[in-house]
Amino acid sequence: MKHKIINISLALGAMAVLFLSLFSPTKAFGYDDSNSTKNISIDKKVRSVDDSQYYDNIESSKKTFYEKDVVEFQVEVKNIGTGVIYNINVKDMLPKYLSLIFYPGKFDNDQYIVEWNIDKLEANESKTYLIRAKINDSTKLNVSTKQTNKAEACGAGQCDVDTASYFIGKATVPATGASDIAVKTILVTLLAVGGFSLRKFVRGY
Repeated sequence: MKHKIINISLALGAMAVLFLSLFSPTKAFGYDDSNSTKNISIDKKVRSVDDSQYYDNIESSKKTFYEKDVVEFQVEVKNIGTGVIYNINVKDMLPKYLSLIFYPGKFDNDQYIVEWNIDKLEANESKTYLIRAKINDSTKLNVSTKQTNKAEACGAGQCDVDTASYFIGKATVPATGASDIAVKTILVTLLAVGGFSLRKFVRGY
């Protein structure tokens, strides 16, 4: 009887170990095994399309963007751990005054967020994405303002955030309109009067 109880206990213990190995909580959160170190990293950079280099930040002394200028963002997501990370969610919180030209995933126009998913990243694997936009109506700005672009990547129960900043300058209103038309009208009138007077002087009548 005693041996039967021991055998039953051992069998139940083996079943418990098997159950835990099959339904380990780590797998539910995107882990491939319980002994791997999981880390995720995101790197956000920005550049002007007339510059071949990306920067963490662009100071106003180097470049100020104005209306109709094109700005490009680079987002690199990397698995810096030792195991596979599944189902990574990436969000890019864009500043205002931008009209998107191209981007990955989907765009929430109300929140101004670009969002996409990465199915899987192997250990030490990285993927890079680009977002390009044109500076919109910046006449609403009072002065040159610093715009900060934040990106976030979440996977395997971890998140990482990085930012890139740049400056948008206030667009100037062209010197045209009613005042310009009035000046041109006055000049044409003076030239016409002057020409008529000169003709009378030459002809003598």
